[in-house]
Amino acid sequence: MLDAIRRNAQSWGVKVIFGIIILVFVFWGVGSFRSERGNILAEINGSPLLLEEFQKVYSQTLDNLRRENPGINIEELERMNLRGQIFAQMVGTHLLEQEAQRLNIHVSGNELRQRITQLQAFHDQDQRFDPERYRAVLRAHNLTPAQFESDFRLDMIMEKLQEFIVLPTYVSEQEVRDYFRYAQEQVVVEYLSFPWNHELEQFAISDEIIESHYQANLDAYKIPARIKIKHLTISPAVLARPENVKQEDIADYYAANAQEYSKPEQVRASHILIKIDPDAPETEANAARESLIALLLRLHEGESFADLAREHSEDVSATQGGDLGWFGRGEMVPDFEEAAFTLQPGKTSDPVRTAFGWHLIHVQDRRENATIPLDEVAPAIRAHLAEEQALETLSETLDNALEQVIMGASLEEIGQSLQLPVRQTEYFSLGHPPDGLDLAPESIAQLFAMDDQEITHTPILLPEGYLLAQKVGHEPEAVRPLEEVRERILTRLRLDKAKAVANEKAQQTLELIAANDPQAFARESLTTSAPFGRQGFIPEVGFNPELGSAAFNAQPGEWLPSSYQTQDAFIVARLKERIAPPEEQWLQERETWRRSLLQNRQRELLQAFMETLQAGAEIKILRQDVLQPNQ
Repeated sequence: MLDAIRRNAQSWGVKVIFGIIILVFVFWGVGSFRSERGNILAEINGSPLLLEEFQKVYSQTLDNLRRENPGINIEELERMNLRGQIFAQMVGTHLLEQEAQRLNIHVSGNELRQRITQLQAFHDQDQRFDPERYRAVLRAHNLTPAQFESDFRLDMIMEKLQEFIVLPTYVSEQEVRDYFRYAQEQVVVEYLSFPWNHELEQFAISDEIIESHYQANLDAYKIPARIKIKHLTISPAVLARPENVKQEDIADYYAANAQEYSKPEQVRASHILIKIDPDAPETEANAARESLIALLLRLHEGESFADLAREHSEDVSATQGGDLGWFGRGEMVPDFEEAAFTLQPGKTSDPVRTAFGWHLIHVQDRRENATIPLDEVAPAIRAHLAEEQALETLSETLDNALEQVIMGASLEEIGQSLQLPVRQTEYFSLGHPPDGLDLAPESIAQLFAMDDQEITHTPILLPEGYLLAQKVGHEPEAVRPLEEVRERILTRLRLDKAKAVANEKAQQTLELIAANDPQAFARESLTTSAPFGRQGFIPEVGFNPELGSAAFNAQPGEWLPSSYQTQDAFIVARLKERIAPPEEQWLQERETWRRSLLQNRQRELLQAFMETLQAGAEIKILRQDVLQPNQ
């Protein structure tokens, strides 16, 4: 949960969501706190799932979705069955809570206290838990200790339950290696290409065909109904008065959040690597070291480290002169890191041995531990604190505005009285919100349902505030005239014909290949692809999962069974070679792949466990209407 607090530290939404919680417990004496108010959405084995709880999670999820996918529309949300997905997740959480109770899994006050006191966000400059800072951090995000500790306790219980469920999970070394090889194997194909995007004008399309296509596809040329609105935004950002923030408040905030303004120590280094297997004979290892010593002598004589790296290094960084860029502590293997952070800029190390082989390390530059000066971050802190102050007047300002709406005031009059700007959008459709306004699909539908010149009598919720809007224009749905889309249709039909011709050529070539006819290669030459993986993205060809899957199922020299459409052509291909991942990559990444496979197995076990719980659960939905789209 603390990660969520950190991620949303500037979010007005978090403050509003948790701002109504009443402080009823103190940190050292926590009990379970859950509201019993509100309608019941469903009963899960007799335990209620509250409607208000569902609505809160739905609103948060919707806001996150729209923030990450600004173009998402109502139809896409309905296809996702967002309400159903959220309900299923919440049912799963309730079932897990009940199972934890059945198994007598709990978190004691001491356990909870120990975990919270270890959280860095609540530490003072001496890295010790500070109760005052704890309360201040929660207060800054409108969280009470009761709510935070209750949710954190539940998180810990879920962690314990998950650990109990996945305890039997095990993966062997061979399973991990097979998993690594499968995921990292690459293939190379040779292919003949039949492009379609040349000389499209040669394909004649009659007016009758264009007219027929137009009439058969009128829906494709519809202009959706559109509206435009005037709007007034009431949010902490709009109400903020940075000029009222005191300099001492900025300094206090800077001191309380010092860890956010620190820059860690870093170095920028290059290296020359001679690869040696960890189990290589001593004579081989010594020979590699001697070769680096010879290069070190050439460096002392004035040769360029970058030039020698390009010529002799066996690492992928060789093409960049061995440059590894900037890195901090903990990003490289220990022996390499120790040498790099010991060197001064412009210096080169003696040969250094790691699991990958022998290295020469050259440090180009370094950055010491530093703190960003207050002057650099003061404007951002001032803006943040101004919004914090404005939050206190948000409700009063909103109430004032709504009272004026009820009294019949115009939007301009309301804006003038509150000293807030009134803006107007361009026309926009139901599926595409206006630029600059982060409106939920339900809110856009509400605006479309309004009468012309009507003002919203209830505020529209935004991720960072509220919106009052007036519908000031409406354009009904219409179909674009044929002359307006004629060129578009002509291009589409010509492209369809060109694709059909290209695909026919590809199919004919496949037939000639199957018959061992030498004419299959009479006019075309084979192109060799770059190596590619199972994801299906082929450099210079494009993304084609079907082609990728067929290539990985083929044997070297075997032609793939059909033609495949790429970005601008159809191709026929045969597998040239399979490339196993290098041994040094396995040695370097073995533990990462072990964790990945183990986590996959654990997820499978958790999923099976959840399916068992759900199969035996009694779930009674009392408000089915809430789970329907657009309710």
